[in-house]
Amino acid sequence: MVDPTAQEAGERLRAALRARDIPAPAPRLSLPDLEISLLGVGESYAAWLASDGATSLVFRLARRAPSDMACPMIDELRAGALIPDHLGSRPLAMNESSANPLGTPYLVSSFVPGSVRAPGEWDLPLLRAHARRLAELHQRRFALAGPVGAEGSRLDIVDEFDGAYSWWRTARPEAAESPEAVALAGRIRPRLVAAAPAFDGIDYALTHGDLVATNVVVDDAGTPRYIDWEWARIGDVANDLALIGGRVTGGPWYVPMDDATVDEFLHAYRSARLELSDDVEPLDQLRTRRDAWELMERFLSSLHFERRAPDAPMYAQAAREIRDGLRTVLDDAR
Repeated sequence: MVDPTAQEAGERLRAALRARDIPAPAPRLSLPDLEISLLGVGESYAAWLASDGATSLVFRLARRAPSDMACPMIDELRAGALIPDHLGSRPLAMNESSANPLGTPYLVSSFVPGSVRAPGEWDLPLLRAHARRLAELHQRRFALAGPVGAEGSRLDIVDEFDGAYSWWRTARPEAAESPEAVALAGRIRPRLVAAAPAFDGIDYALTHGDLVATNVVVDDAGTPRYIDWEWARIGDVANDLALIGGRVTGGPWYVPMDDATVDEFLHAYRSARLELSDDVEPLDQLRTRRDAWELMERFLSSLHFERRAPDAPMYAQAAREIRDGLRTVLDDAR
């Protein structure tokens, strides 16, 4: 595989597009005016912007083999059919083979302008705007959860936690079986058991699944839009509500929010949902599930950051901050 982050990858993309060696979905690019630039690098993809000045597409070049992806590329592409254009980028096409002119699997997405805001730059108006956008994303409801287009099932938060932690203990025991991780898991699981009744009988919606601050771009008018739908699935809306931030934070991913700010955020979301539907769940039920997802997601993220700690000090610091936050929240609940 070609290094997707290297300038060579950008030159390959430019040459392949100009020679029409790879199909480019609509909107069509003007090839004589084509410019290629590196937008950003994530853990799974390097994103390259192809633009002719008026029209743009994003080519996300895989940094790992499809078999090593956390989620299959096809799941993201299928989710694209449910993503309203105005809410963010949308996956349009994919090629899972490395035997193509780019030398690596890739996924093509539409482009949305804007910049990522640091956690400390998120104020209440931006959180409210984010809540309104989420309400639009979650408007269509489903009876079962799961990847788009796959056979679904009812979601059980305790089973979700047990399955994910079991995977970590088997695949990455050095991170998951440390005394600190085991102790935290032992405290979090009873909280999820206690929250489980709030998940009974809920319906589901398309969820982004990774709506941390780094996957939200904000334009000059303060409008948030969503990128990188790798984890998109039919799931619990409260998961998306928990991902942006809360009391448990670390690194550039999570916005610090005290309890009053979380309540304000959820109130803005529920008010926007009421404008779209008469069937809206009580705020306390939504808060219970959001809090459960926060505990579960931050704990699992801390395992990931702990594993990545040798790569950069940022990950080690994020793992420490998240675990300190988890202990504080768990202590407060006594």
